[in-house]
Amino acid sequence: MELKVPGGKLARLTIRNKQVTLSGDFFIYPEEGIIAIERTLSGLRGDEPLDHIEAALIAAIDKDGLQLIGLDVPAIARLYKGAIHVESPGP
Repeated sequence: MELKVPGGKLARLTIRNKQVTLSGDFFIYPEEGIIAIERTLSGLRGDEPLDHIEAALIAAIDKDGLQLIGLDVPAIARLYKGAIHVESPGP
C-alpha cells in the first residue's frame, strides 16, 4: 500500500506473514526507530479501529522519543489499514 502524505512525501507499507515493513522518502529520527513502529504494527490483530492504531503508534513514538519528518501517525495508521485490506481481502 502506498500513500502520498501532505508535503508530497511517499510512504509504503507492506505486510507479509504478519510482519510489517515501512519505507518511503520520509525520515524517522533516530533511524532505528522505524523498527519500533514496524514492531508495534506487527503486534496488532489487524481489525483495530484507526484511533486504536494511532494510540499504539503514539505510545511507541513517545516511548522511544522518535521524531517523524515527512510522515505522521494518521498516515501510518491509514497505510496499515489499507495494507491489511490488501493482505486479507474479503470474500
